Amino acid sequence: MQSNEKLGSDEHHKPNVIFRNEPKLSEHEIDNDLNKMRTEFMTYIQDFVTEHDLFKNETEVGIEFAQKGVSSVIAIIDTPAGKWVLKIPRNKRHTVGEGEFFQVWEKAGVTVPQVIETGELNDSPYTLMEYIDAQTLDTCYSHEELLAKGTFVEMGEALRCMHSESADGYGFVVDGKPEFETVEEWLEGDDMKRRFDYIDEHNLLEGIEDELDKALEVIKQHSENSDSTYCHDDFGTANIFATDPITIFDPQPKFNSGYYDLGKINFIKIAMSGSDESFKQLLDGYFDDNDCNDAVLNAYTFLAFCMKCPYWHRTGRQEQLETAKKYFRNC
Repeated sequence: MQSNEKLGSDEHHKPNVIFRNEPKLSEHEIDNDLNKMRTEFMTYIQDFVTEHDLFKNETEVGIEFAQKGVSSVIAIIDTPAGKWVLKIPRNKRHTVGEGEFFQVWEKAGVTVPQVIETGELNDSPYTLMEYIDAQTLDTCYSHEELLAKGTFVEMGEALRCMHSESADGYGFVVDGKPEFETVEEWLEGDDMKRRFDYIDEHNLLEGIEDELDKALEVIKQHSENSDSTYCHDDFGTANIFATDPITIFDPQPKFNSGYYDLGKINFIKIAMSGSDESFKQLLDGYFDDNDCNDAVLNAYTFLAFCMKCPYWHRTGRQEQLETAKKYFRNC
């Protein structure tokens, strides 16, 4: 894997770049700065393509921005010779380490996109990777079809493989390593503190305030005898291609317990009134003949709620918030 050094440095012909659309923008005012970044990056992406040796023999290069999701700028680069994906996160830490995580997961036997190179573009990390010519699971099949095919079991098996390699720390990827050595340091770090402070300021845990301290204690105790691993942090049918076997993509790389991913999956299911059967299938695939630690799963599920609810509160997603709060009140 290379850094942002181009594949050679000789002068070459610069192709004509054609933008087929524009990046998807968020409708929420809180995302105005991110919208500005997505629009501004069109120029930087054009320069990247015209200067890159990968495209030096092309007369014309098309660029189409993915319209699903707004967590990253995803440019699909197409030429007569093939297609590639250039991914730039919405902030500098958001997907740092994606290439490294793909390598770990591929070594464990999980199918992932092949990474061409990683580097920095206008001070933001990027990943250039192969284009997978397939639909995502959520667009290719109905929920009922996925259940009947046992796809959620396959997803659980893939996630187990992704978590099979131990890490040594928690949080974002910083200089190729975990941001924090211990789970306590992660929970007390700036990112988590900002979320907890917002929750306190707006009283978002009204009626279930005690649940957070209980969850944090379970998580801390669990970490004493369990390793961290390479977490996806956005594992679901929208980020998995319907290939055989399935192809995992679009992670938000985090170091944490495997229950961190499971808890987030469970929380999204709860907040979106999703299927219990699909989550049961996923757990069956993940644990196989081993037992799930329900206390740890529930603790990380509640923590996932606490991590998400500040953004949902700021963007007016009251229905999802109330659905989740009702669930935890009745637990």
